[in-house]
Amino acid sequence: MKYFWHLIALFLVFGTSHLPCSAGIWRINNQLETDKSQRVFSQLAPLNDDADVLPGDTIHLEGSPVRYSNFTCTKRLVIIGPGYFLTENPETQARAEEAVISTIRFNTGSEGSMVMGVVFDYTSSSGIFVATNNITIQRCYMRGGVTITDQTGIRIFQNYMLGDVGGYTSSTVFSDVVVRNNLFIGGSFNTRRGSFSICENNVFTGNNITISAASFRNNIITNVNAAVTITSGNLQNNLAANGQFGTENGNRNVDISNVFVEEGSSDGQYQLAQNSPAKGAGYEGVDAGAFGGEGGYRLSGLAPIPLIYDLRVDDAGNVESGVGIQIKVKSNQ
Repeated sequence: MKYFWHLIALFLVFGTSHLPCSAGIWRINNQLETDKSQRVFSQLAPLNDDADVLPGDTIHLEGSPVRYSNFTCTKRLVIIGPGYFLTENPETQARAEEAVISTIRFNTGSEGSMVMGVVFDYTSSSGIFVATNNITIQRCYMRGGVTITDQTGIRIFQNYMLGDVGGYTSSTVFSDVVVRNNLFIGGSFNTRRGSFSICENNVFTGNNITISAASFRNNIITNVNAAVTITSGNLQNNLAANGQFGTENGNRNVDISNVFVEEGSSDGQYQLAQNSPAKGAGYEGVDAGAFGGEGGYRLSGLAPIPLIYDLRVDDAGNVESGVGIQIKVKSNQ
């Protein structure tokens, strides 16, 4: 097992240099003791107060069988987990353990932070609470959703959520929130008094969807019984199972049974079928749905860094010949 961690450390050094603000790299693993000489912490919480963890550092939250403690972030950090549905999709991670936490809260001081590849799963409300500006939430799994206070500059891309993206209270007003290429599975969705600037290329499977957005394009509603209320000055090229968008401005009514492949992994089943009516149906000819548009959904929420998806290590070795190791790696952009 120690050889695995040595390989992981190597990829952390060389695999994150293109991510924003990667001034330094730290590992978080609750199966290890904190050892700053090896740049390892056992939990996220100490990062805020530790002077050696600098704003803009990259934090690799490693897979573990034990859930991590909740984290309130007050420092600009890039937090990267291993992804989700790791045993359902091919070529994900050689060590198919998720990094699970219930809640991360972004408070003042964490402006510019990013979180990706993390699983938020403990209760039905497990997710992210945003109480500051300029936060990016990308390629995460959430049993709940994202709650926003009166904030701006929030980016929510390529996530798999069982909840919604909405205001903390019915009086919350937020702006400049971009919601793109997400799978919103089940339940209801309500932005309340908040308004998205862009809501594009998402899939909504819930039965009650109320959204305000300056631009609402290329989305797919799968539920024929869904009550849908969209307030937007730019409602274009959306598909619905029961004509909830009408047929003007490129909006279409479709037989939803022909849209997706409807087989495979939990997220892969929402890829478009070979002859899907959603292909090319989006604005300016892009595919509608989560896998289309300028930044399509990525299976299992894998981060855009090199990853080891197959690892084979000899059971024994010696000083002369060493230990045989075979790895398969992909860049996963």
